[in-house]
Amino acid sequence: MQKLYRLLHDVLKDSQCETASKVMIELLGTYTDDNASHARDDAMKCIVTALADPNTFLLDPLLSLKPVRFLEGELIHDLLSIFVSEKLQSYMKFYQDHKEFVTAQGLNHEQNMKKMRFLTFMQLAEGNPEMSYELLRDELQIEDSEVELFIIDVLKTKLVRARIDQKSQKVHISSTMHRTFGRAQWQQLNDLLVTWREQI
Repeated sequence: MQKLYRLLHDVLKDSQCETASKVMIELLGTYTDDNASHARDDAMKCIVTALADPNTFLLDPLLSLKPVRFLEGELIHDLLSIFVSEKLQSYMKFYQDHKEFVTAQGLNHEQNMKKMRFLTFMQLAEGNPEMSYELLRDELQIEDSEVELFIIDVLKTKLVRARIDQKSQKVHISSTMHRTFGRAQWQQLNDLLVTWREQI
């Protein structure tokens, strides 16, 4: 089964990144506690495929896979952790320190930056219902003239619902997808449902 998953991944990785990522996650799910340490290459491929996929933004589930946990302390795990919960600035520092490593994995730096900008925007949107262009310019390391185009690109992904206020140069957030979905997010969802039920 593992050989079949690997073959399927190799066929899909260049044409259907999202499906290839799902295949790799299925492959890693076939490993147990006893043999997870032998899945190093598969775990690395899984991480790289997910990072390279321009449509995969929820990367948190990878951290719970046993073979991925065996990579803790390695550069690939550090890079995944940045994509899961850090901002663009952390990625830029990682890239400056490990350019050769990122390139050797077959990852495109410009695509990584684009994805990290989206993820950073999502993280900012979680705690800020209103954001100024100035904040976005500084956090996303883009020019003033690029802010509105960037916001439009984010809205196309449907990760965030927002409204641009050109006059006051602000973005008003209606909702955003969470980058990680753990205990805090479940509690927040529970609180919302309880409030909703009480108001009916």
